Amino acid sequence: MTDHKLIDLPEIRLPRDLAWRVKFIQAVEEHIRHLGVEGHFQAPRFFGYYFCGRYPVVLARHWKVTLDAAPLLCRLLHILEGLTNDQFSIVAKSEDTVPDYLLVHDRHDGACWLWGFDEGRRFVEAHEPVANQGHGHDEVIEDGEDNGRKLLGP
Repeated sequence: MTDHKLIDLPEIRLPRDLAWRVKFIQAVEEHIRHLGVEGHFQAPRFFGYYFCGRYPVVLARHWKVTLDAAPLLCRLLHILEGLTNDQFSIVAKSEDTVPDYLLVHDRHDGACWLWGFDEGRRFVEAHEPVANQGHGHDEVIEDGEDNGRKLLGP
């Protein structure tokens, strides 16, 4: 594994509605209805994608959905493997493990990055994604104190 934790993928631009196309949003909405909760899932700006064996998994905020089949994501996996010469894996070997990387998708402009799995997961689960500027741990900003973190804007 390399020391790089964030890898820009300017060659890949994904559709803004990818989460809808692969039926992630539909799965979340169905679960919300099953729970008897009124309202709708408000899609976040960032989504995370990886595979558990051959099954695609989508992350967004506190939601994690394993999809039965998503040909579009399988094609994306093959493109990603070819583009990176199989150097950076988003495939976990089993449900008990996680992959080395998470594919992070910005649905505002279609941009994609490979991010170390744990960092990427924390990023897409955050309500207000922030970039931690090398402190190595989460910090709380109180009393207007600036600890070097920058909000990621559009």
